[in-house]
Amino acid sequence: MEYQDLRIVENPTLVREHALDKLRSAISRGLYPPGMRLVERELCEALGVSRTSVREALRQLQAENLIEVGKRRNITVAVVSSKDAEDIYLLREMLETSAVERFVAIADENAIKKLVRIHEDLRKVLNKGDVRELAIMAGEFYETILNGSGSKVISDMARQLLTRVNYLRMRSMAEPHRLEDGMQEWDRLIEAIVERNPEAAAKAMATHLANARKAIVAKLKQEEEEAAAAAGSSEQAAARRSG
Repeated sequence: MEYQDLRIVENPTLVREHALDKLRSAISRGLYPPGMRLVERELCEALGVSRTSVREALRQLQAENLIEVGKRRNITVAVVSSKDAEDIYLLREMLETSAVERFVAIADENAIKKLVRIHEDLRKVLNKGDVRELAIMAGEFYETILNGSGSKVISDMARQLLTRVNYLRMRSMAEPHRLEDGMQEWDRLIEAIVERNPEAAAKAMATHLANARKAIVAKLKQEEEEAAAAAGSSEQAAARRSG
């Protein structure tokens, strides 16, 4: 996704919804990464919409915890801490293991075939090493399971988490061996789904999400420790200069 892809050219009556969808997608796909400041004027220019539409979209993104509004209305993309990431993935494990069990129990052949097709495409993208595209397709994989779970409550709650997790997924996939390990976990998951084994599918999903959680939490903790150390060094240097 590029900045020029943000511009909205649809019916004016749908502008607010489109602005929200575009900004949500831009955040989840990493075009606007965590901590980046968002300027209303620049968003209006990128989307080609009024400030009113942008502000309405930003209010919804704030309600979804995707952005933070500070003093003087400084708007930044929300930063997910290692603790937040751990909690998000723990909730995903609870929701998506239940979702895949239900999916296996009730999905028709067309839904199964769609999931198999996405899985095959995932492997092709993996071979190309395109982490961003892989993360986007992984989101489609999980969305298909949620949509076919037969539970609006589970799918709605899990989908809110997926919006926050898309950028984290790219960070997790960038860790050494995580792509290869994750693909093997998807292989076991899709095998259980095709065999119509809900217990095995739930176990495979739980294992996959637990391993993804460990990878991203470890990555974020390392970055937090490095940032804290850098801040400490800066403070010591400033103290020496002032002394």
